Order: sequence, then structure tokens, then C-alpha cells
Amino acid sequence: MHGHGETSLSLFNEMVQSGVKPNEVTFTSVLHACGHAGLVDDGLCLFNFMLRNQSGSLRTDHYTCMVDLLGRAGRLEEAYELIKTMTFEPSHAIWGALLGACVIHENVELGELSARWLFKLEPENTGNYILLGKIYSAVGRWKDAENVRLLMNEVGLIKAPAQSVIG
Repeated sequence: MHGHGETSLSLFNEMVQSGVKPNEVTFTSVLHACGHAGLVDDGLCLFNFMLRNQSGSLRTDHYTCMVDLLGRAGRLEEAYELIKTMTFEPSHAIWGALLGACVIHENVELGELSARWLFKLEPENTGNYILLGKIYSAVGRWKDAENVRLLMNEVGLIKAPAQSVIG
């Protein structure tokens, strides 16, 4: 279903209309397809359907897909508001989806917020530091980008360059 958002939705609708009850994996696949095809309204409609009919079955994957879907569309505030409504703690995947969208759309404020959570959840994941630095660089905040690299050094994520003596 990857890359075929409209086909995924069509097959999903046929499945539901024929009486087959979709499971969590089916919902995840269709939400993912909507996100990658830019079908934001369709993805929101499906997610709202899930909230009404499957709320007990909502998983991290579903929220991650929705944050990614909204983030790709530049609707970062909506993505963050969705995170705040979750009934369980957001995972590193959810914060990572928001951080990735913040890089694309150069949103410093939500990028910093996402990164702070990711630094707590995955303190040794260098990718999170690099993405925050990338946001700072994109908006010309060079000192902040350098501070991220220094922070990586402080927590031991960047080794000092090796030195050798040739004699």
C-alpha cells in the first residue's frame, strides 16, 4: 500500500463495506499510505473513524502516522495538539516524526520541544541532535547549531578526532 494512498483508501472502503472488520495493522497501513500520498483530510477522516469506533485499539503506530501525516502537510501545531491529547506517553517515534517535520518546515520552537523529549527518551541517538542542529542551521542560528555539537561532545556522542604521531 506504500505510495498508493488512493488505492489503499479504496480497498479499505471496499473491505469495510463488505463487512470485514479492519485490524490495527490495516489502519496503520492506510494511515501511512495517506501520509505519503498527501491525503491529509482522508487520513484525518480515517483517524476520527478510529477514535469513534476503535478508540481502545489506538496504538503508538497510529499516532505516529498521524503526526507524520500532519507534519508533512506543514500542520505542525495540529500535530503537536494531537500529541497532547494522547492518553499514553508519546514514544520516541512520535516525537521523532514531529522533529522530522520541523526540519522540513524549519520550525524551531516545536523542533526544540521535540528534541528535548527525544534527548530524554533516546539520549544516545545522535540523529536527534543532528536534526536539531539542522533546523538551527537552516534558519541561520549558527551559534545554536554549534551548541548542539558541543552538547553531543558533553554527553559523549562525538569522540575527539584521533591523533597519531608518525615518526
